[in-house]
Amino acid sequence: KVPGSPPKRDNLQGEYQPAWELKKNRQAPERQAAARCIVVGAGLAGAAVAASLARRGWQVTVLDAASTPAAGASGLPAGVLAPHVSPDDSLLSRLSRSGIRAMLQQADALLETGSDWSPTGVLEHCLEHARKLPARWHPGQDLADAARDWTGVATPEQLERCGLPPETPALWHVQAGWIKPASLVRAWLATPGVTWRGDALVNQLVRQAGMWQALDAAGQELAGAELVVLAAGHASRALADAAGLNTPLALQAIRGQACWALHTPKTAEAMPAFPVNGHGSLVPSVPLEQGLAWVTGSTFERDSTSTALRPEDEQHNFSKLQTLLPSAAQALTHQFETGQVQGWTGVRCATPSRLPALGPLQNAPDVWVCSGMGSRGLTFAALCAELLAARLHGEPLPLEQRQADALLPQYVTRQTDGLVPENSGKK
Repeated sequence: KVPGSPPKRDNLQGEYQPAWELKKNRQAPERQAAARCIVVGAGLAGAAVAASLARRGWQVTVLDAASTPAAGASGLPAGVLAPHVSPDDSLLSRLSRSGIRAMLQQADALLETGSDWSPTGVLEHCLEHARKLPARWHPGQDLADAARDWTGVATPEQLERCGLPPETPALWHVQAGWIKPASLVRAWLATPGVTWRGDALVNQLVRQAGMWQALDAAGQELAGAELVVLAAGHASRALADAAGLNTPLALQAIRGQACWALHTPKTAEAMPAFPVNGHGSLVPSVPLEQGLAWVTGSTFERDSTSTALRPEDEQHNFSKLQTLLPSAAQALTHQFETGQVQGWTGVRCATPSRLPALGPLQNAPDVWVCSGMGSRGLTFAALCAELLAARLHGEPLPLEQRQADALLPQYVTRQTDGLVPENSGKK
């Protein structure tokens, strides 16, 4: 604040000193006018993209093979939203905080607290190895005050509420909680300008006269638009090939099975007041149509697309819960032993870098991919959707340019020993 020129008493004066400078050879993004868009996939990724584009004037048609939205991996009864923490504050950690900022803002605006989601905070029980905070986050360091808004060491009181000893290594995530993914998907799809169509399996993408046509297995047109966004999880790879992409997307199917059951008065009393993760996870209290429930899991099986429930996976989830929260597991033992526990399966999609894939495809003009979020769809969906829309419209990006560049789609090249991700380090 400096003295102002009459009649103003004060003025604000600042020094232009950005955290990074635009490279001289980087051209300003070309703005694209709002038009029509086809989004393939009605999970978290697809619904988020549809809403972000519709808010900017696009007419978006969302096509999904299932008869209801969020029928795939986004149909989990409830998921945990919590940041990733690493001692070097890695790219994944920083991106996770950016994603959670975006998700908290949209969840607060679109969902009903206590019914669809709750920002309760999350305790991370560090079992496999003690999670170390970045050095600058420690007391007395320059980022200590800011870090308290995100993550710190769990207090003895928080550990006691979980039935854990006070010396247990654990972190407390402030900006965290649980969300029903399907509720968020439905809210995004209700955005004006978005049209959702179920039972619409896209088999092929054809480009004619500057337009894309989405065709079914019989060759019938499902929709046409100037822009296509592939957000169909691991199926996005086959669709990219159908669009004329010569190099396959580096997307891997990850099967997961979770467990849930309705509470009894006895089990409800034994639960902590907030979710716990670290070796699997437990969302202790989720209001469902049938009543108050708990959700735990999930398994992690690479290169599997089976959605069949497996008894051994249910036992695996219970074993992990016994290690994560022994007191809660003890309270749920009777339900597991008497067959009262129900299962849920979904197939997630991951990339070799563990980061989402967001960007335009090679050799396929006006086709973008938004996929590969792994088990962090709740963390990354809103951020990736806003990044996609910002890049199309030449807006300021919601994160640093170098972070945005790290999300560009990865591809795989065929080697004699199989498919190898480009830039994977393997020669």
